[in-house]
Amino acid sequence: MRSAVARAARHAPVAVLLLFVAGRLLVPVDETDLFFNLRLGEIVLHDHVVPRTNLLSFTYPAYRDVNLAWLFQIVLALAHRAGGIPGTLLLKTAFVLGTMAVLFRVALGRGATPAAALPALALSAWAAEPRFVERPHLVTFLGLALTMLALERAESGRPRALYALVPCGLVWANANSCFFLAPLVLALYALGARLDGRPADARRAALCAAALVPLIFATPSGVHALGYIANHWRMPWLRPLEEYVPARWPDNAPAAFIAVGVIAAAILPGRRWRHLLPVALLGLAGARRNRFLAEFALLSAPIVAGALTDAVARAAARMNAALRQELGRIATVGVVALFAGAAIVPRVNAMRRGERAFDIGLDPTLVPAAAIAFVNENGLRDRMYNDMEVGSYLTWEGWPRHPVFQDPRINGYPPAFHALLRRDDLSRGEWDALLAGFGVATALVTYPAENPRAAFFDPARWALVYRADDGLVFVRRRPELAALIARAELPLRFVFERATGLKALALNARPARSPVTECEWQRRLGDFFAETQDDRRALAAYQAAHAARGCLDDVAWLTTRMALGDAALRLHDPATAAEAYAGIDLPRAHTNRGLALLALGRAREALDEARAVLTVDPDDADARVVERLARDRLPPPAP
Repeated sequence: MRSAVARAARHAPVAVLLLFVAGRLLVPVDETDLFFNLRLGEIVLHDHVVPRTNLLSFTYPAYRDVNLAWLFQIVLALAHRAGGIPGTLLLKTAFVLGTMAVLFRVALGRGATPAAALPALALSAWAAEPRFVERPHLVTFLGLALTMLALERAESGRPRALYALVPCGLVWANANSCFFLAPLVLALYALGARLDGRPADARRAALCAAALVPLIFATPSGVHALGYIANHWRMPWLRPLEEYVPARWPDNAPAAFIAVGVIAAAILPGRRWRHLLPVALLGLAGARRNRFLAEFALLSAPIVAGALTDAVARAAARMNAALRQELGRIATVGVVALFAGAAIVPRVNAMRRGERAFDIGLDPTLVPAAAIAFVNENGLRDRMYNDMEVGSYLTWEGWPRHPVFQDPRINGYPPAFHALLRRDDLSRGEWDALLAGFGVATALVTYPAENPRAAFFDPARWALVYRADDGLVFVRRRPELAALIARAELPLRFVFERATGLKALALNARPARSPVTECEWQRRLGDFFAETQDDRRALAAYQAAHAARGCLDDVAWLTTRMALGDAALRLHDPATAAEAYAGIDLPRAHTNRGLALLALGRAREALDEARAVLTVDPDDADARVVERLARDRLPPPAP
């Protein structure tokens, strides 16, 4: 019984660590790159060959596609076949938990206590969490952790795991482009081991590093892997993606806390250069490109755990052995309880609120589903412009029938293409020439509140036919699209300024090539002005639309009169409102006309409007208010 309790106590810290990290991982998927990786995995499974060109795009289908992640993509596609989106999320979770378990073992092997290893690794997971997504670099996280474990075992006279890295490196090199970190980390470990006076360890690590270098080229892309790797540093000049910007405070604060722990370990006596040098390189890389902060944080965790253990041991050096042991047990129990609570309590609270303990579906805001449904329903997918982020999903949802304009595979498109698309100062002529060169007839613009490209579409050539929080859809003014434009065109244009972002403005003058009638154009302008709370202009537009009798159909005519009345009420113009609502047999029209008539001092007519509503619905609260006010204002009956 005691041995079972002892085993449970020994394994409790790592179990709680994995439970805590799993709780952070089992959340809705919000990674768009997942989809093009799924598509490529399915292509490899179907064709039994790794594509060498950019098959997914109609802009540069023959451009070289350097794919250094095809093995991971196969595994990802198989996970999706087995379990859909939850299957891909569980695959990610398995990679990350495997990484954390291995690093926990490394920390203990370096002399850290479980009570120190648990918070150090939890902090590293916090720092790395932005990179815990369904992408190929999960392989590198696990690979680097296993490399650290192999080095620890080699130091204790068991080098087989270290030598096994060489054949395993072939798999790693074909699963993630960051495999190049493996020989770098081993080389720096070798240099540090030399400084630590461990020549045998230095020699083994150096030989292993040298054996791994050729594997960088042992992929279907061959020497072109070097260009792909170089793009990790060229990326801000190609496309300014968030993961390639320098680290900054407070966004990367957890990594800064890790760095403090590493510095403390370097200052304390007994520093180990073979452990410090590899993380120093990763820290410098992460400072320049924050995508490497995850690798820095993960490999630093055993160092921080060791420094914490050493600091506590020095503080307790004067205590007797029994007291130190007792305090160690208390500390372990306390840390385990703290992180167990942090993992369990949020799940319990979620269930109490009637929510799922773990939501492992797709983040509903990740994909502009309504905008995509609109372009699908209206047959707008052929030669459609799309932004980079949504391009990944479109490759999954529409290929091969609908190749995309672009997707997030930066290396699959020429630098000149990126140079144009990263600009926010293109003229409308330049933008139109770019799209025309690729035969683009429609466009889906995402992130409509801030995307500068919405301002590039010239209303004389393009019609805006969809506008919502998830996107904008533009179509060229072509005869085959005239019916859609007549039905859906919105009278808007956009301007962009770096200081203020994107702004929608009214397109007061109807474009010459627009098939929308003038009265309908004015009605739609009125809707926009009402939306932006410009009621005076809304009133004028609705009046202009209303003036041309027989121009609007019955539904539009009624809608315009209601909107005209509403705008007039907001402007405290009861006469115009009463006239607009007159004759409309709808409860809201009667009630609002009653309010307008009360303002005009026509209480008897207001009472009639209220009664028209109450006859149908005696419980209508608004009509009751109008009735009471009207009765109060009627003159008393003659004696």
